[in-house]
Amino acid sequence: MNRKLFFFCLCFLFANVARAQTGAEIKVGGLFDLTGITSDVGKPYAQGVRDGVAWTNANGGINGKSIRLIEADYGYKVPEAVAAYKRMVADDKVIMINGWGTGDTEGLKEFVNKDKIPYFSASFSAHLTNPAKTPYNFFVAPTYSDQLRAWLKWVKDDWKDKSRNPRVAFMYGDNAYGKSPVEAGRQYCKEIGVDLVEETILPGAFQDATSQLLGIKQKGADYAYINVTTTGTSTVLKDARKLGLPIKFGSNPFGFSEALPLVAKEAAEGVVGVMPDVPFGEKVPGMARITQFHEKNHPADMHDAIYVRGWTYVLVWSEALKRADKKGALTGEGVKAAMETLNNFDLGGLTDNVTYTPTDHRPATRTPIYTIKGGKLVKLNSYDMPRKPEWLGL
Repeated sequence: MNRKLFFFCLCFLFANVARAQTGAEIKVGGLFDLTGITSDVGKPYAQGVRDGVAWTNANGGINGKSIRLIEADYGYKVPEAVAAYKRMVADDKVIMINGWGTGDTEGLKEFVNKDKIPYFSASFSAHLTNPAKTPYNFFVAPTYSDQLRAWLKWVKDDWKDKSRNPRVAFMYGDNAYGKSPVEAGRQYCKEIGVDLVEETILPGAFQDATSQLLGIKQKGADYAYINVTTTGTSTVLKDARKLGLPIKFGSNPFGFSEALPLVAKEAAEGVVGVMPDVPFGEKVPGMARITQFHEKNHPADMHDAIYVRGWTYVLVWSEALKRADKKGALTGEGVKAAMETLNNFDLGGLTDNVTYTPTDHRPATRTPIYTIKGGKLVKLNSYDMPRKPEWLGL
C-alpha cells in the first residue's frame, strides 16, 4: 500500500470513529398531554421540552452524544400512559422519561421502581418526593403542597381583620392532580389560623362553575384557591365576575401564567397565583438562551412560564445525564445517582435552584407569589416553606 492510500485509509478510519462518537444517541421518552383535558398547558410545556432538547443538542449534547426525544401523546388517560410507558421501555429502550400528569405518574410509580427508569414528571405531587417509596421519581419545582402552603401564608399576611380568621375555600379537580395538595392545605390552615369553610369538586371538563361558587358564597369565604388548569380557572373567574362575588381568588401553577389574563380577560384582575417559573422574557441570566432560541427558530410564537418550565426540566435532567455519562454509568441507576448529586443547582433564575439527595427528592421549597394587575404579572412575594421531615411525601 502506498503512502497516499495509507494516509487516505487512516483519515477515513478516524473520520468514521469520530462520526460514531458524535453520532451516539441517548433515548429519552416524552410522555405528553397534547389532546386531553390538560392540553391547554400540556402543549406549551411539551414545546419547552422539545426546544430545550434541540438547544442542548446544538450546544454539545450530552458530552458529544445527542438526545433523541421519543414522544407519545397519551391524552391524559392513565391506560394510554401505561401502554406508552411500556413501549418506550421495552421497544425504544429509553434511559429515562420526561412525563406529565399526577394520576399517570402515580399510576406508573411501581413500574418505574421495578424498571429503574428515572421519571421526571411535570406533576409536583408531594407523594413523589420520598425516595423510600418512589426512588426514581423527580420533578423541578416546590411541591403542590408547599405551593398551597405558600398561598395560605400569603392569605394570612393579606388579611387585615384581626377580629376573626380569614375564611378560605378549595376548588379542585376530581383527579389526583386536583386533590394532591388538599390534605396538606387542610392541616396548614389549622396550623396558621385560617378557617377552611368549603371544599368543592370541579368536574374534569366543565363549562360552568355557578353552583360551586354559590356554595362558597354561602359559606362566607373570603379567599378561594383554584386547582385546575388555565381553561377551568378562567371559567371559575368569569362566573365569579358574573355573580359579583367579592372573593379573592388564587391559583395553582398550571392555572396561572401569562395565558390566564389572555383567556379570562378582566376576570383575571387581582388573582394571586403561585408561579415557580418566571414569565417568558423575564430579565434573569438563564432566559438568554431561551429567547435567543425563540428568535432564531419561531419568533412569531407566543410563550409563557409553562413553556419556560419545560426548558427547566431539560436543563436539570441533561445535567444528570452528563454527570452519569462522565462516570460511565449511563443507566437508570446511574442517572438516579447523578440526580442525587445536584446540590443547589443553578438554573439562572428561571426557577429556584434545585437540590436532590438520596433521602429527599423535594427539589426546592421556595414559592414565588404573583398577581395580575392591568393584565400583567406582578410579583408580590416569595415564601420559603421549612423542609420539615413530616412534610416529606405530604
